[in-house]
Parts: sequence; structure tokens; C-alpha cells
Amino acid sequence: MRPDLDFRTLRAQVESATWMPDFSLLYRRAGRVRMRDRMAVVGALVGTLAVFAPVALAGVFGRPSPSALGPNPDLGEPWSPLPSASALPSGTFDRTRSIRAVAGELPDGVLAAVDVCVEVPQARRCSLQVVALRPESPGQTSTFVKDALRQSSLDKLDHVELARLSPQTFMLSGEVSGGSRTNLKFRLDDPAAVPAVTPVLGPETREALGPTDRAVQLAQYGDLFGIRQSDGTLSLLVDQPPMARRSVVGGLPVQAGWWVTGADLHTGSPAVSVSTDQGRHWLARSLNVPPGIDAPTVVTLDGVTAHAFVRYSKGIRHFRTRDGGDSWQEVTTKIELPGPLSNDGALNGRAFDALVRPDRSVLLWVRGDSETVYLESLDGEHFGVVAGPTGGVEPVDNGFVSLADPPWLAIDGRDWHAATLPATVLPN
Repeated sequence: MRPDLDFRTLRAQVESATWMPDFSLLYRRAGRVRMRDRMAVVGALVGTLAVFAPVALAGVFGRPSPSALGPNPDLGEPWSPLPSASALPSGTFDRTRSIRAVAGELPDGVLAAVDVCVEVPQARRCSLQVVALRPESPGQTSTFVKDALRQSSLDKLDHVELARLSPQTFMLSGEVSGGSRTNLKFRLDDPAAVPAVTPVLGPETREALGPTDRAVQLAQYGDLFGIRQSDGTLSLLVDQPPMARRSVVGGLPVQAGWWVTGADLHTGSPAVSVSTDQGRHWLARSLNVPPGIDAPTVVTLDGVTAHAFVRYSKGIRHFRTRDGGDSWQEVTTKIELPGPLSNDGALNGRAFDALVRPDRSVLLWVRGDSETVYLESLDGEHFGVVAGPTGGVEPVDNGFVSLADPPWLAIDGRDWHAATLPATVLPN
């Protein structure tokens, strides 16, 4: 008996023997392979050009200057030191002088911290120097301190302050390259010699302080210390003002007491603290307003009547006390700012300060785009634009100094007399 044929198996065998490939699929795969090979060739050509093109261009135009491209670490080329500013050809780069801070006593005991810079593009070199401002001796060439605070002449220096600790002792401070505050103390016992400059460290003892002794800070928003006027010795205080971001107000008469600005510990509102017993007790009061651009700017002549100015993006608010800081009232008369300074945000980042003249008139100044704008109030309420010296004004003992080159000096803040900066040296 013949077995039945397995047609399904036979059919599968016939189809397997006669199967034809899908040539369209093969064409697509072959195209992708050809494209991949072409891209590999193009990549190899680009890599070859990247290696040999600079060599060919260098042969035609010469090798680029290392000062433009810098050293090649793959070839072991060292960095070349920048040329010394003093060694640069005369007139190659601009030289500038800026008075950063002043301290002392008029008429002939004022010192100025002057930044002398050579404006080298992308490598600005500066030297901070301390010189005397004496109008009757413009030819003086002595420099009390030079190359101060910076580790390198390329360092950026901000918030420079110069404080008189005693008749012969001064302290110079500033923030170097965005770091913490650096302080240097020096004496003027021998004006003909350059004094030894030593870093200022926080004191560890509490000294007896008298009514003419002042306060100083060694760090931004840090603790306050007393300064004994007899010898410039620093002293720990019995207590610190109860506020955040505290900053001691400088340039006030000694009879006005110690005034400190900052922020309320709970609300963050602008605050003012006052001590009339050299830091043993503090009277702290907050201003009933939200925080401003910076801490209040406080000025006073006698320690009883004082003015506080709080800057905001849209203007300046004015507060006044008549009882030594125990209570503050806002002056409702608006301070009208001229031109672009009245725009929203125009006061951000601008130098700003205030002072009280001996006749109790109040002067505000704001650094404008091209000049310093002065606003004066004779009654302590209404302010108007007035003329003033070319730079901002800082108080010193018995007078005021304009931070311009040349500087201007005035006993009463009105009758200004030009002074000549003595010779300075270029940065190394």
C-alpha cells in the first residue's frame, strides 16, 4: 500500500528551493553602505585639512603672535609674564588716578587713599597709595603707603575706607577681588619715612574708652571695636548693636556718639542704633518701611537731630529724628531727582552719600552718568539741585573733601578750594 503524500511538506520544500530575494531591500541596504563609506572619506579629508591647513597658512602669512593666542601647552611653551607698567613706553596706555577714601583733619592733616592705574586692556594694573593733601605744599612728593592691600597689581579692589584711629594712627581697608576685608594700620610719627604697615587683628582685651574714642569694624557687617584715641589701641565692646548687616557710620563728629545702620533682626526693615557711652548700651529703632537698595545713610551734627535716607529703585525716602534716634518720622516732602536719575532702577549701583554742614543744611550727592548730582536742603525737608565740585564729597574732621583729581577742600562745605595731589608712582 503506497503511503499518502505529505503535500504541505512537499509544498514547503518546493517554495524553499524556488525563493527569490527581495531586491528592493537589498538596494536600500547597499545604498546605506555606500553613504557610510562616502562619509568616512569626507571625514578623513576634513581631518587632514585641519592638520595641514594651519601649517600652509603659517608658511604664507607667518605664525600668529603668541601674545594673541597664548602659549601652546602641547609644545611646552611657558607663559610669558606681562610687562611691568613702569616699563611700558611713555604714552602707550592711559594712566588714571582716583581718590578712593580720605581721613584726617583740615586744614593740613588730611590723607587720601589714591588708586594709581595703568589702563592696559584686559590687564588693568593699579597701586593703592596713601598721600597727604596740603594745599600750601603742592610740590610734596612723599608717599606714606604704596602698593597697599592688593597681593597683585591686577587685583580688583572694592569698598576702600580710610579711618583715623588717633592723631598719628590710621587704618586703611578694602575688599580684594571680592574676598573678605583686609585692614592695614600705619603711623605718621615720622612723615619723612615710609612707616611699617601691619595687618590689623581683632583685639582680645577690653580697654577703658573715653568720650572722644570712636568705633571701627574690621569686617563687613562684623563686630564693632572701640579705638582708644591716645594710642590707637583697639578694644572689645561690652555689647554689640542688636541688628543684622550692621555698618558703623563714619565721618561723624565725636560729640555725636556712635551711630550704626543695618536691618531689623525680625522684619529686615532698615534700622538705626545709637550709643552715647562707647558701646556699653545701644538704642535700636527700626524705620517703618520695607528694605531698600542698601542700608540707610545716616548723618548728624550733634547726635540729637539726625537724618536717615533709604534708597529704593524709584527714589529716596527721608526720615528724621529730633531725640537722638529714639523716634523717627518720615519727611513727606518728596525728593525730586533730576533727569535720568528719576527713572525706575536708576539709583541701583550708583555711589551715594549725604552730609550735614556746620550751618545744619543737608547735602545729598548721587553719581550720575557723566557728573555728580548734588541736592541741597536748607530746612531739612525741601531739596533742590545745586552746583558742587566734580567728585563725590566725604566728611573729615573740621571739613569736607571732594573725591576728584584734583581734589577740593572746604571747611564749611560751600567755599571750595582746589588742592593738588602730590606725585604718585606707577604700579609694578
